[in-house]
Amino acid sequence: FGRDAADPLRIEVIGRQYWWEMRYEGGAVTANELRLPLGREVELTLTSADVIHSLWIPNLHGKLDMIPGRANVLRLRADRTGVLRGQCTEFCGRQHALMAFAVVIEEPAAFDAWLARQAAPVPPPADARQEAGMRVFGAAGCGACHAVRGTEWQGRLAPDLSRIGSRLTLAAGALPNTLGNLAGWIAAPQDIKPGNAM
Repeated sequence: FGRDAADPLRIEVIGRQYWWEMRYEGGAVTANELRLPLGREVELTLTSADVIHSLWIPNLHGKLDMIPGRANVLRLRADRTGVLRGQCTEFCGRQHALMAFAVVIEEPAAFDAWLARQAAPVPPPADARQEAGMRVFGAAGCGACHAVRGTEWQGRLAPDLSRIGSRLTLAAGALPNTLGNLAGWIAAPQDIKPGNAM
């Protein structure tokens, strides 16, 4: 491993039916998207919140199981920028095939800027439409399961939605992240991914 092998970037990856939680040093939390800085050693601590999962990024590293009550460690380094696909490779239930994630590898400066934005509280609504969205989020009870940093909503059962607009996909890689797909996912999650917890 290179010069920074003694001090790798540490990220906790938690497998859940049927999504991925990524927890970075410094407080950033994302779902279904793993960001990595180009050329830096990374140590992924892999755990499971429910059943056995297995993390696999075919273009980057072999697969490693994620077993409830146990932490496995995967060390890797990305040597070129781009977007890769990661996948669960251990049958974990009905929606196992739709348990994917994007792996975004970027230059170190871009990664550092992204990580700082992810760890920061979400700014207050900038316009009436965003204010209305916050009211609906609160009234519908979304914050009981989902967290939004910098707000009263700190749910831990479902993906952190603090920067959901910046993610490439929705529903653990099942849909490209567009406004229409987001609306469809919120309105009918069981039609898109039957058996999910939403």
